[in-house]
Amino acid sequence: MNDNIKNTIRYLAFTIVVAIVVFSFMGIANGESIGSASETVYVKNTVSTNGEVQKATLSMQNWVYEIDKPLKTGIPVELEVDLSTVSGCMKDVVISEFGVRKYVKEGDNVITFTPDKSGTFNVACSMNMGRGTFVVEEADGKISDYVETIVAAAPAGGSCGASTGGSCGCGA
Repeated sequence: MNDNIKNTIRYLAFTIVVAIVVFSFMGIANGESIGSASETVYVKNTVSTNGEVQKATLSMQNWVYEIDKPLKTGIPVELEVDLSTVSGCMKDVVISEFGVRKYVKEGDNVITFTPDKSGTFNVACSMNMGRGTFVVEEADGKISDYVETIVAAAPAGGSCGASTGGSCGCGA
């Protein structure tokens, strides 16, 4: 074989390997869209036996997530995210204690999960820059002493550059 053919075969093989690695990394091989953060994980999701659903609203004020009322254990939650108050990476909402992560957007801004224990729990963006806490009560209104560990606070104004026009690409 001449050297030009060998070099061409090596180049094609290298290109194919690089393409497979890149596509696998981006999730295209699994049918996901590039940069997709729209999956919701329901690790501990359960269904209420009586068909009840509790509706609440998640909004953001001064880089802090707020849920408008306490939630109850054992009853599925439909948590509507107020998109007029949430932007950039803050739309990628994580409630780790209940196995939830969802990127919310216009037309798909409801997060569903069922809390299975009471206490005070964290909600954060996937980059852990916007944070907040919320309360889950037992059916009788009692709240356990459990408080999920809070991670270190972000710098004032949020660490995604809210005061400087955004520096991490979160779009704040």
